[in-house]
Amino acid sequence: MTVTAGEVAAGRKRPPSLAETAYDAIEAMIVSRRLAPGAMVSESDLVAELALGRTPIREALARLKAIGFVEVHPRRGVLVTNVDVIRHLELLEVRRPLDETVTRCAIRRGGEADIARLRICSAALSEVAEGRDREVYFRAKRDLHEAANRAAHNGTLAATMAALHAQSRRFWYSYEPTDRFAESARCHAEVIEGIATRDEARAVAGIERLFVFLDALTRQALDRRPLI
Repeated sequence: MTVTAGEVAAGRKRPPSLAETAYDAIEAMIVSRRLAPGAMVSESDLVAELALGRTPIREALARLKAIGFVEVHPRRGVLVTNVDVIRHLELLEVRRPLDETVTRCAIRRGGEADIARLRICSAALSEVAEGRDREVYFRAKRDLHEAANRAAHNGTLAATMAALHAQSRRFWYSYEPTDRFAESARCHAEVIEGIATRDEARAVAGIERLFVFLDALTRQALDRRPLI
């Protein structure tokens, strides 16, 4: 099947708003620990660093508060919350059935442009995993998750998964060893290949293997400090 112009257009993201730009920038600072757990930052500092107005910064902070990244203390500033291993185990329990729903929706609704994008993102993740560059690897993983969410064509599900993936990404940035990047990429690749071939049983089996891997890796983090 050929990719239609409509499918290509549907796969494009609209330009981000100022609030989305602010959210992405502050989230990246927290995930990468440029804003470390326990750090206190002011709105004014963020306005100056990001060269954005107070309104988009406040909207971004409200979203970050909703997913547990920050606490807003009037007249004191914005506190970056801690990363909690037990909370992440709970998050994995919530994520697994939703990941399966994303997968099933993508298989049933994803167009050829969606599938092509998923394969590109999966190949990119596998490639950068070998380089063990933490920042590049997690950027590629975010791209893959976003592509899967778009392929599902369910706005409510995509919004829910975006928040859960952000929380997972923050945890893994701190705790996932670089020598496990390639194994994680292989697990994701198996899921994507199941979606791409419209093989639901293969994709769901891939999710099961992925979450066994993620659960084991999370439990190992109970015995060690953050890696960065």
